[in-house]
Amino acid sequence: MNSGTLQKLEKVFKYADFYTSLLRNKPSSSAPFRLHYLDVFAGTGEVPIGRDAPLMADINDVDDVVAGSARRALEIRYPFSRYVFSDKKRSHVRELSTLRAEYPSLANRIEVIEGDANEVVTDFCRSLGAGDRALVFLDPFGNQVHWETLEILAGTRKVDLWYLFPAWIGIARQIKNSGEILKDAEASIDAMFGPHDWRMRCVQEVEIGQGDLFSDGGTEQIKIAKADDITRFMIECMGGIFGGGVSQKWLPLGRNGRHFYSLLFACANPSGKANIVAQKVAREIMTRR
Repeated sequence: MNSGTLQKLEKVFKYADFYTSLLRNKPSSSAPFRLHYLDVFAGTGEVPIGRDAPLMADINDVDDVVAGSARRALEIRYPFSRYVFSDKKRSHVRELSTLRAEYPSLANRIEVIEGDANEVVTDFCRSLGAGDRALVFLDPFGNQVHWETLEILAGTRKVDLWYLFPAWIGIARQIKNSGEILKDAEASIDAMFGPHDWRMRCVQEVEIGQGDLFSDGGTEQIKIAKADDITRFMIECMGGIFGGGVSQKWLPLGRNGRHFYSLLFACANPSGKANIVAQKVAREIMTRR
């Protein structure tokens, strides 16, 4: 099934299953880590299939609705100690709150929060203690994730992160072939990249030919940004805060073979061994068919 949304969910929750299986008795069975899961764009817990689903092609061989990220997180073999589901829409928060009744054995582990994703991530990271580890899933609809939020996640040194980065939807599509950046998008792209000069990687100044009938020479700007190039730049930027913990492999996702988003992985754990294992598993999951 060629479905970006389903593929994204399958990859992330194969990793979640690995994550809790590996860490449930670490560092020891008598004093294991407290494992947290955070999804700040959790929606309603379900994913609609059809025209209104942003990553979905027209699919006729599945049900109209599939389990979304919240339900999948609750259904892995070894559950997390704590689940935090958040969304900015009050109607989505009401839907997410019904998960406590749907999963009564996990009800006391589920927190549902209405709020801005960046603020929720900040509060969540501040709540992590010495014996905590966390898996975080950032699945924004567009350019909602700020650079400072990524810095906070990296600074915990406790988080494994999956980030659906809007390489084309949020960035490349917002730049005309002439190099003009759509004004409504510029501030949000600035917020996504923080101090990094994304314009230099997306727009290039070229010389105009001189001495012909239509030009007196000079320069003009052209768009050079493609989703792959923008993804590589974000991985490069994230490398500065996550160190060696950012996977150089990513998964392009979209509709009908187009690259709308890039699924990225980063590990904030400073332990070289833990980092190598996490990246190896994430890479294998992303490349597995």
